[in-house]
Amino acid sequence: MEKKSNTFYTTVTVSDFKDTEYINQLLELNIGMELALLTGLPHQLNMAHYEKDLDALKKEVTEFKNLLDQFNIPPHTVRIHQPGGYAYYWFGENEISGFDLLKDFFAYCYGLEFRNYVIHSPYGNADAEPNVELNDYRKKLNKLISEAHVEVEEISASKNEIKNKGLRSNEGTLIEKLMDGQKAKILLDVHECGGTEETIRRLKNLTSRGFEINSIHMHKDKHKFLTREEVGLLKKTFSGNLINEGFLKNEYSFDEFIKTKSINCVVPNNERLEILKGYIKL
Repeated sequence: MEKKSNTFYTTVTVSDFKDTEYINQLLELNIGMELALLTGLPHQLNMAHYEKDLDALKKEVTEFKNLLDQFNIPPHTVRIHQPGGYAYYWFGENEISGFDLLKDFFAYCYGLEFRNYVIHSPYGNADAEPNVELNDYRKKLNKLISEAHVEVEEISASKNEIKNKGLRSNEGTLIEKLMDGQKAKILLDVHECGGTEETIRRLKNLTSRGFEINSIHMHKDKHKFLTREEVGLLKKTFSGNLINEGFLKNEYSFDEFIKTKSINCVVPNNERLEILKGYIKL
């Protein structure tokens, strides 16, 4: 059987649309878009600020919709990446949870004709019984995907940060329990897996046990580009969506970028296009 070819995507922000030549080049190269929402949200959502936080997200995704319309890009052809940082806590009865935010946000996006989403595996509470919590999460995930295509990104590299907050990372066997039999699919991330070879091992392990993986996020050391050799290894093993999340120059760290928000940390769009062309030509 002939191996299917990969479909390439790259992340874009609202600011990227200011460079019309860059967007037109992505379209000409048939590179899809994953929308990176930059609206910052707290991991522990507060009822008093919930509507304000949700309104900020609605404003940003509406701006994306207007920009897509200008380029005649149908919203259902792009992907929306979860807003507001690594993950949310979904479990609990008294407080607004990350699930509530995603449910209301997805409902708004549906009205704008968006259909494809990437969410991060939710935080667990270190004090909660994992299986009880996961059963609750499974029911909530089913509600999120009722009218949308959802992929759940396995978050591993940040588990020490999560642990320090008294939370648990739902990765490894926990995300497998969460996703077993679900319509949503697991999404792998090269940075979160710890490198290209580790991603391939995780991919083979999951697929050998019946999990379907449709997409892999490509970046290392938090948003630096993979080399062509690293992308080549992925292409030999995987025939699904490959989504570039690289945008930082090698001499700058993601922490420096977050502190300064300096454009000097970012690879210029013309150079970014050459890297993406190199991926496609492999």
